[in-house]
Amino acid sequence: MYIEFTCPPVPHLVVAGESTFRPGDIHESRILTEVFDLILVTKGTLFIEEDDYQFSLRPNDYLILLPEHRNRGFRPCLEETHFYWVHFNTTGHYQKNYSTKGQKQKKMNRRRFYQRDDFSIFISNEGHLDASTSAYIQESIRNLSEVQINNNQRQKLFFDPKMAPLEAQQSFLSILSILRSKNEDEDSNNLPAQIYSYIQAHSKQPFSLEDIAKTFAYHKSYIIQLIKKNYDLTPTQLHNQLRLEESKNLLLKSDYSIQRIAEETGFYDSAYFSRRFKEYTGISPSVWRKQHLSS
Repeated sequence: MYIEFTCPPVPHLVVAGESTFRPGDIHESRILTEVFDLILVTKGTLFIEEDDYQFSLRPNDYLILLPEHRNRGFRPCLEETHFYWVHFNTTGHYQKNYSTKGQKQKKMNRRRFYQRDDFSIFISNEGHLDASTSAYIQESIRNLSEVQINNNQRQKLFFDPKMAPLEAQQSFLSILSILRSKNEDEDSNNLPAQIYSYIQAHSKQPFSLEDIAKTFAYHKSYIIQLIKKNYDLTPTQLHNQLRLEESKNLLLKSDYSIQRIAEETGFYDSAYFSRRFKEYTGISPSVWRKQHLSS
């Protein structure tokens, strides 16, 4: 999923900060009015959902939550979790898209001395950053940070700005520019990656190839061929693999029952989940948990 910002005006910074959650802490339920929330996780796993989409954010994963949409934690943190966040706004138009589309700038001519065409910025609403890019953005947010929330120490601290408003805005726009460039380098016109992200975001819902075909406006057989070529899996197999990998994470980092893990990962029926897990790993979930916790 991409967020398309129509500019001008460009998005602008509201406030930045960082938060530390303890095991058992869960993100609050809220609806942000006119404010986007960019989250970058540096430690642990943050479980958060927006409407019907659930995200398990691990180190160097980022997510942009939209204004006027309910977001909340859908599962408590299983370990200490740290993340940076940036609240920002735009008074311009924005919309969600499942793909990017290029917009060519018109060549300057005499009639255009005094006007400027609108342009679009496309930013994926979620993704994974390489270590160096993540480190740069973390440092940028630290310099912008005016709030520090640490649940370990039960404190919420506020600081004076480290930058003048114009400098802060320039630093914030550099963050958006990096995320936009990442999209262009890795995801622009990359249909397999876009479909992968869609399946990942819907991993807890029943699989529907028809919904994917309608969303991306391609024939079902072409989507199957494309995913098979790029991931050596059919879309259905990819959907199941994503759920089973998430179940491994829960088996290791929680004391949830097998039934609850089946429910948390979208299988619901524990017998069916155990059968699929054994097909995937060769052993049952309970045996897999015991072997990996004792190793």
